[in-house]
Amino acid sequence: MWTNVLLGLLIPWVILIYLYKKSPLLGILMYPLGVTIAFVANDWGFLLFWEVEPIHKNPSLPAIPISVGYFPLITNLFAYVKEKKPIDTWKLILLFSILTTFIELLVLWSGKIHYYNGWNILWTYFTYLAGFVVVNVYIKMLKKHHVPI
Repeated sequence: MWTNVLLGLLIPWVILIYLYKKSPLLGILMYPLGVTIAFVANDWGFLLFWEVEPIHKNPSLPAIPISVGYFPLITNLFAYVKEKKPIDTWKLILLFSILTTFIELLVLWSGKIHYYNGWNILWTYFTYLAGFVVVNVYIKMLKKHHVPI
């Protein structure tokens, strides 16, 4: 569990604080979205498709640090890069989806995540892809309503 706290919460929070200092409003707007996407996806998938070590009676408990650290971090990083760098949106979505899927593949190989019922790394990729599409739609909605990010 300490690994989950260190790698899933503490290190991401250090980076999130740095990003917040660079763009406070972006951090305030993206953090809750990242947490929401994480909890929706994880609550849907726990025990049905995957499980996170250490195994606990409450299967979402080991993923809480990751859901409030790592996932909001990748949401913030995506939004930050999208707003600050002239990169085609679909290329950015694909790049972030591939990178986060690769990170999850490393975690899968380490034995910290277990897949069940036909779930595999390709389905994981599509889950990340959908998440980044949601983040992109959210950013477009903010811009449409003239929210400066």
